[in-house]
Order: sequence, then structure tokens, then C-alpha cells
Amino acid sequence: MATPKDDMLTKVSTEGATDFVQLYHSALSSNKSSIASFYSSAITNILFNGNVIADGAAVEDIFTNQLPTTRHDIQSVDCQIINKAYPTTKPGNTARENAKNISMLVTVSGSVQYGGKDSPQHGFSETFVLIPNTESKEKNRKDWLIQTQSDDESPIEKSHHKLKTRPSISDGKHLYIA
Repeated sequence: MATPKDDMLTKVSTEGATDFVQLYHSALSSNKSSIASFYSSAITNILFNGNVIADGAAVEDIFTNQLPTTRHDIQSVDCQIINKAYPTTKPGNTARENAKNISMLVTVSGSVQYGGKDSPQHGFSETFVLIPNTESKEKNRKDWLIQTQSDDESPIEKSHHKLKTRPSISDGKHLYIA
């Protein structure tokens, strides 16, 4: 099995995080019907402004049906590799292929506008745990999927943009990051 070197892991994680953040935030503003496809179909942990969200489809519903048009201006992205062999590396893979079998923690901050270009900007911060997309063999598939997300767009007037969330029960296996 070819073991990727640290510089290759750094390159893959940095490019992966940057590409993911650009694609995801573009979808939030202009391709809302694709939002659910950014989430793993396995159990996900999603916290949005203090509300536990059931899954990617529920996030898509929030951005499609409950929030006005959004525009995100990304000001910082940071990523750290969590697991260098996620889920596992395969015998016979090249070092480059094995470098993509990682999970990573990605933090994003910036400003967001709700409504038109003249709307006020509010700060936001997000934290993602991204895992490799092993769910699809499609040619143009996303390389990374969200396993865990904590999103804080706290300056939103909670009484004005009250999120409609689906009931969710913790079974004791989930970690909700506040």
C-alpha cells in the first residue's frame, strides 16, 4: 500500500476544503436544490443556529423555503486532517488515491447577506467534518460530503427568521457541537 507523504496530504486537504467551501456556498445562494447532495447519507450531525437539523434535506428546505436569498462572502477557511486513513486505505491504491481517503475538520468564517445586495451583512462561522464521498461512482461527483456541521449565523433576528425544524431526538451516539 502506498502511503501518502505529509505534503501530499496537505495539498489534498487544502484543495479539497477550498473547493468544497466554494461549491457549497455557491449552492446556498444560487443552486439551492442541490444542497442536500452535499451531505452524507449516513448519520449526520447538523446544528444550525442552535437548532438540531435532521439531515441535508432539512438544510435544503431551510435555504429553499424559509430564508430569503443569501449571499456569503468567505473571509477565512482552515482545515485540519482528522483521520489519515478514512474509512480505510485500499491495497494497490497509489499514494495520491490514498491521500483522498481522509476526514478533515474545516472551519469557515465570513459575512452573509439575507435579501438583496443592499441588505446588511452579518458575520457567520461554520465548522464541518468532511469525509470522502464513497457513496457515488459518478464522474462529476463531489469528492467530499458533510458528516457533521455546526453553523452559527447568530446575528439573524431569531424572531424574524424562526427556523422550522423537524423534531430530533439524540440517541446518545451523536455529538452536537455548540
